[in-house]
Amino acid sequence: SGSVSALFVCAMALVVLSGAFKPQVDMSSLSPGRKEEIRRSNLWDSIKAVCAAYLLYSALQGPDTHMVRPHPAIWKVMHGLFVLYLLFLVFLLCQETNDARSVLQFLSPDLGVELPERAYGEDCRIYTPEDPDSRFRVLRDTVFDEFFVGHILGWYGKAIALRNMKLLWAYSVLFELMELTFQHWLRNFNECWWDSWVLDVAFCNFIGIHFGMMTVRYMEGRMYDWTGTGKNKRRRGLADRINRLLAVFTPKTWDTYSWSPTSSPLRFLQCAFVIILCLVFELNAFFLKYVLWIPPPHVLNHIRLALWFGMANVATREYYVFITSRQGMTLTKMGANAWLTIAVALVEIMITIKHGRGMFEAPWPTHVLVFWFIFLVC
Repeated sequence: SGSVSALFVCAMALVVLSGAFKPQVDMSSLSPGRKEEIRRSNLWDSIKAVCAAYLLYSALQGPDTHMVRPHPAIWKVMHGLFVLYLLFLVFLLCQETNDARSVLQFLSPDLGVELPERAYGEDCRIYTPEDPDSRFRVLRDTVFDEFFVGHILGWYGKAIALRNMKLLWAYSVLFELMELTFQHWLRNFNECWWDSWVLDVAFCNFIGIHFGMMTVRYMEGRMYDWTGTGKNKRRRGLADRINRLLAVFTPKTWDTYSWSPTSSPLRFLQCAFVIILCLVFELNAFFLKYVLWIPPPHVLNHIRLALWFGMANVATREYYVFITSRQGMTLTKMGANAWLTIAVALVEIMITIKHGRGMFEAPWPTHVLVFWFIFLVC
């Protein structure tokens, strides 16, 4: 079969790339610096080969998903990448804190330096007439911050995944409350009121959610003839060709998710679990970079976000099928991708707890404790 042929081809390629036919290097005649360079190069090549071998296995034998475009193997590879991410997190979890930071420094030499935390709420004035650069310096700096565009794009992707306006707005408001809850530990969460509730919620989140839901409504139920043998004559214009090309990268079907969080106490808890998991994902991004000393614009943060974004739609679909199955949750197996996202979120929390020891000793503010006590009781 094709998978067996691919196995033998890749096995032969691995033999060649591993240097099995190259003459052995006499390390005793080399300088210490050259030895270290060769060992480091071999270590990197070994890591790449291990990852490539596992991703090949994932592409050929990984679990199937409902995503079939542009090709099912792509989503199987995404599952494999997320498994590798989980294993890497477990490896970091088993290290001492300084060693875990050294591992990240091995991956990227510019890491390993403690981060200066930026507080956004030190000056909440919108109009600053005395500033020589701009009379709206605080507003300008906030709008042109690296998180501003990320807010819009992030909520667009979340709308594509959750596809429910009520859950999205509950998620949006609760995250702002999470920022207020943990701002005594993370200075990044110390924002001005207009930054949190006007720019973030009412502007960025609204735009992302609105356009995300517009995309879902536009694509819902649309059918495409990919074989070129359909009975209906297709237009041959440039716009039609572009639409067909872009549609290759979309799900085969855009089903509406009827979460119905108020239909029963059990369904409410099931929907609440989705929101909690999303909040954990968001909070982990800030806590991990603070604990492991990873700057916000660093490529490792972008890789993590890309992995989570790639898994979000598949995992959400599997979880929705799991809780809405006619057979019931007790007789239905949770999908592999949904299970994997929960596992990764839990290990990320463990890393924050272990490697953040001694970093979060500030006492909880009284108003935070009172608010959440009233919120949970009522």
